[in-house]
Amino acid sequence: MKSFQSVCAVCGKAIPARYIRVAERTYIEKHCPEHGDSRALAAESATDFEAWFASASINVPPRIPVTSGSKETFSDGTLNTDCPAHCGPCENHLMTACCVLINVTSRCNQRCPYCFADSGDRPSSSGGDDPAVSEISQWLDRLIELGEERKFNIQISGGEPTVRSDLPEIIRICVDKGFEYIQLNTNGRKLAESAAYAKTLKDAGLSTVFLQFDGTDDAIYKRLRGEPLFAVKKAAIANCAAAGLPVTLVPTVLKDVNLYSVGDIIGFMLDNLHVVKGAHFQPASFFGRRPDARNESGDFDGRVTMFAVMEEIERQTKGAIRKRDLKPISTGHPLCCFCATFMRERDGKISVLESDKGDCCCAPDTLGIIRRDRDFVLNKWEVAAAGENTTNADAGASMDFDAAIAWLQRNMFTISGMAFMDSTNLDADRLRRCRVQVFAEGEYLVPFCAYYSGFWRGGRLAQGG
Repeated sequence: MKSFQSVCAVCGKAIPARYIRVAERTYIEKHCPEHGDSRALAAESATDFEAWFASASINVPPRIPVTSGSKETFSDGTLNTDCPAHCGPCENHLMTACCVLINVTSRCNQRCPYCFADSGDRPSSSGGDDPAVSEISQWLDRLIELGEERKFNIQISGGEPTVRSDLPEIIRICVDKGFEYIQLNTNGRKLAESAAYAKTLKDAGLSTVFLQFDGTDDAIYKRLRGEPLFAVKKAAIANCAAAGLPVTLVPTVLKDVNLYSVGDIIGFMLDNLHVVKGAHFQPASFFGRRPDARNESGDFDGRVTMFAVMEEIERQTKGAIRKRDLKPISTGHPLCCFCATFMRERDGKISVLESDKGDCCCAPDTLGIIRRDRDFVLNKWEVAAAGENTTNADAGASMDFDAAIAWLQRNMFTISGMAFMDSTNLDADRLRRCRVQVFAEGEYLVPFCAYYSGFWRGGRLAQGG
């Protein structure tokens, strides 16, 4: 099967790797001359993997390829020049970003056992203090310079962004500079405290809340977050509903922790469709803070792939949402994610509206493809007013056109997933097509998986690999 460039999970040096089929499974296999052989699970079904991997994708390179401008060295003094060990969009990068994360703090009001950002442990770029609003404003100016006419979608992240009292000001600056879609990555604790706070963020221009939501059972939260949090999540969602602020549920999925709960999460979304507009599953990637041990092959015991998530979605929803309806995106790399948009009909049944985002070939030009990708989440949903009927079979039957469109938007939802990579399963070809990038120290963009695995720092792996 296909060969590609990866890294050693121990030393971070660039090494060759390949996908192999073993019985009914697909693995990534690689060999480091110093640290030996290792394997990581790529797919529980080799048949699914091969069919998915065959999906075509369209590449739209960055307008301005940028790296940090310097080549760093490993601890042994050797120069780190091989992709992906020194990573940032360069002349070899094949895809512009759709979404850019800006990390506004390294502080957090939780101490989760699993945390991709090592929140509370990793200092910020300004020496441990939150970056000043003026500095963030400069970052946004740089993103305007790096981007196209249709500006990047922005995800405000951290740490926990809501620990900053000036978060509404940051959101307003994004809006004033012309960024059309601003998403908040949050654990929801602050939102749970006050509907007025949610309304303040909405009024500042926040588009949506990307809410950490790992299940509907506090036993799950105790494993992943160290404390029972389901009541907090429900309170945050209720306050977002009161503020008219749409929510996407974002579960981190581990095999023996909450893979069994994906159907319950979708059921919760459907019960709260007046405000919850999507479920975005993220199979756990093993960078940052994580307690899982490795098995004999060097992989992590808790790993689950997006293929297993899709299989469980169909099984646990009893076929209401089918695996075949979930498709790879047509821009980026097919192994990175799946997505589909659905409609809850007036009789309660679910029908698929679109898989992926349509036919890229219909886009008139490169900028048209970029606009389409970034606009996919823009003005897609409406939050229903308090007490408004969104489920009655007669709802929408006698509406005028505008009201019918609004009803349609209020009953649409997406199910998606993104399979981030870590040091054990990194594929440089996927990095070259990355659409989710982080605004990094030095004011350049780094693929998400490279940033949090630490390769862009010159091979220094987070948590020592």
